Amino acid sequence: MKLHLRAAWKALRGYAAAQENRASAWSPSGGSANGEVGMAAASVARRARDAVRNDPYAARIVDLWTGNAVGAGITTRWPETAHRNAWQAWADSTACDAEDKLDLYGLQALAMRAVVESGECFIRLLTVPTSARNPIGLSLQVLESDHLDTARNGVVDGAPTIQGIALGSAGEPIGYWLFPTHPGAWMLPGARLASNFIPARDVLHVFRKRRPGQLRDVSWLAPVLLRLRDLGDYEAALLMKAKIEACLAAVVTDDGEETLTKPSDSNPGLLRDAQGRAVESFEPGMILYRRGQGDVSVVNPSGGGSHTAFARRSLEAAAVGAGLTYDQVSGDLTQANYSSLRAGKIEFRRLCEQMQYGMLIPMLVRPIAERFHVQGALLGLWADAMPKGVAHVPPAHEMIDPLKDTTALIAQVRAGFVPQPEAAGAFGYDFRSAVEMIREANAALDAAGISLDTDPRRVAKSGGTQDAAQMAAVEIAATGAAGAQAYSAEAPTASAPAPG
Repeated sequence: MKLHLRAAWKALRGYAAAQENRASAWSPSGGSANGEVGMAAASVARRARDAVRNDPYAARIVDLWTGNAVGAGITTRWPETAHRNAWQAWADSTACDAEDKLDLYGLQALAMRAVVESGECFIRLLTVPTSARNPIGLSLQVLESDHLDTARNGVVDGAPTIQGIALGSAGEPIGYWLFPTHPGAWMLPGARLASNFIPARDVLHVFRKRRPGQLRDVSWLAPVLLRLRDLGDYEAALLMKAKIEACLAAVVTDDGEETLTKPSDSNPGLLRDAQGRAVESFEPGMILYRRGQGDVSVVNPSGGGSHTAFARRSLEAAAVGAGLTYDQVSGDLTQANYSSLRAGKIEFRRLCEQMQYGMLIPMLVRPIAERFHVQGALLGLWADAMPKGVAHVPPAHEMIDPLKDTTALIAQVRAGFVPQPEAAGAFGYDFRSAVEMIREANAALDAAGISLDTDPRRVAKSGGTQDAAQMAAVEIAATGAAGAQAYSAEAPTASAPAPG
């Protein structure tokens, strides 16, 4: 037995982080994911919201994640016309919003902001009367994390419940206890504090899942809140110091018997202004008086050093903790170049895509599309089966250097390393829709008799016209076989100049 204990102790000593003498002040709780979140989520969310309201860098972090993960919106591409038309009428109008203020893509951005700021967000799926703007009768209500009644724990109405989330036999959420109004607005007329049970099929719970079994999450600002607050306090102290340093003042020592600055018996050396009032703080350009031998002296506080290095290091750490780059959070591009920007953006875009395809699409975008289809099927607008080929396309990332990045992408497509549909998707387009738009544009140009030097059907990459076979194929597509025969009789050579 002693040998086993000695071996275990030697193994423990192999990890410095496990040694009590090296980390005696490090006392992790060891709680479950839900236990840790439940104890901290509400407090962290309140502090994060306060930071977003008052700290420019915290507000910037929320804006950056929302702008990059959602941007103008994650679009859903339907392969069938009936779905496309109904989706466009519904998603592009404010009828999809229970508050009738935002379209679907505005709701996506609102949900993402709530997730970054508070750690989680709830979207209720409501059934409403159909209309021209809402042909499928579906409305979305975005709720903050505070609507969850976290006081409900244990077995509630026969279901095991953790922090207001009712669970099934496999630990999956089967319902949520939600307050009908925000708890912070309980003073509103008619507001109730009792929570209602909402089945999971009518609620979307969006959060970043970091640990197995995790049911909720905390604000994404949790790792950086204290650092940002310390930086703010430090800058406030520096500002006060700078104000004091700017307080150039003159002190006049008067030896006269009758002066406005006659000192009191208790404070014979007290500084006073020209009206005889005691001075407790300095202002720039002040002239002060005191009793004593006649003299005039100047008070000119010395200046302090620069805090740039400390501020930069603090913002670098805050950016890393928020999953962003320093130049994004600070807006400082003085030391950036193409290589550094590209390297930083590559890592950030990988993380951003993970949030899009690992959180937003499976927890928000796809469930909304599926409910949209179910609602339309119940109304007889289309068949019950979900159509194949439905795609959810995130917004495209802007190129750092468009010429270099486009040249590289063309080379990858020509070499077969990247399929052309994927290349179109990199710009935020669905390939089928892009092909249809190109076809319509070519048909319109051909009908108008316009030939552009950007048309690869007619102009080669070198700038010359395409060969006769290629041009004949273009004419066949544009005017039919008769036009191709007429063109072949007068076909220009490959070295002819490009048409205007």
